[in-house]
Amino acid sequence: MLNLFNRQKGKVKYVVKGKPGSFDVTYTCGDETHQVPEVKSGWVHTFPCPQNDYYFVAAQANKKDAAVKIKVYRDGKLLKEANNYGDYAIVVASSTKNP
Repeated sequence: MLNLFNRQKGKVKYVVKGKPGSFDVTYTCGDETHQVPEVKSGWVHTFPCPQNDYYFVAAQANKKDAAVKIKVYRDGKLLKEANNYGDYAIVVASSTKNP
């Protein structure tokens, strides 16, 4: 039996890389926002996210002269990639809805 109220879910993955030091990360899927302080380069977070939910991820370096890169994947497909360089660099990737 077909359930018309079931929203298609997939897996969203956020990846934060950079140097030097650590990064403070804020991420969202739908209405849930989380903050994670002091993550190391290579931080990965994967979670189920309904097809049309908004996503957002931001990372800020905790050091001067830093490089930060974010990648966002859905079901293994790269959706967004963003990077920034400089003192306490900040980078953001988001959408109005998941494709």
